[in-house]
Amino acid sequence: MDGTDEGIDVTETGPEEGRPVLLLHPWWGVTPAVLEWAGALAAAGRRVVVPDLYGGRVVDTVGEAEALAGGLDHAAVLGRLGAVADGLAARGRPWAAVGFSLGAFFAARLAGRGAAGPDDLVLFYGGWSPGGEVERTGRVELHLVPDDPYFTGEEVAETVGGFRRAGVEPRRHVYGGAGHWFAERGSPGFDEEAHALARSRVVGHLGG
Repeated sequence: MDGTDEGIDVTETGPEEGRPVLLLHPWWGVTPAVLEWAGALAAAGRRVVVPDLYGGRVVDTVGEAEALAGGLDHAAVLGRLGAVADGLAARGRPWAAVGFSLGAFFAARLAGRGAAGPDDLVLFYGGWSPGGEVERTGRVELHLVPDDPYFTGEEVAETVGGFRRAGVEPRRHVYGGAGHWFAERGSPGFDEEAHALARSRVVGHLGG
């Protein structure tokens, strides 16, 4: 099902009765890699909800991606994603948020929405302190790489510390030898081995 929610194009895939997963794209847009992840989660029985923050635009250079991401109004995006999250919470089933890089930053902030936050949160090489009341989110996973220039040690510490202060201890998976974007096929940092391991972990936890 395709639709528009408060100015954001939203696509859904997977069984309608499946527990929802909100899948938030990286700064490239809704790439084939994002759709591959959506397909894997849908095949595992989840109802996958993919908002498009760029209105259909997809880019493949760092400069273009920086320009698109830099043009986003974070407060407006969080408000619109919050409306999507409210809709998922209203379905009455546990739901998860999965974000990649830029998408991980927004996914982490959704956890601070109290009872309207996700039950599970999966953050790939990105995130931030939830910045609000964490009531519903009971599990947080961080998928990280060493010495990441796009998600620095200070940013990791801010993310981990924010959730710890909220009473949630994030679980960290570190992929030695891999780089930023390792989980996105076709990206500059794609790593087949690390991607396969991350996919088995995420789908294994969220599937069903």
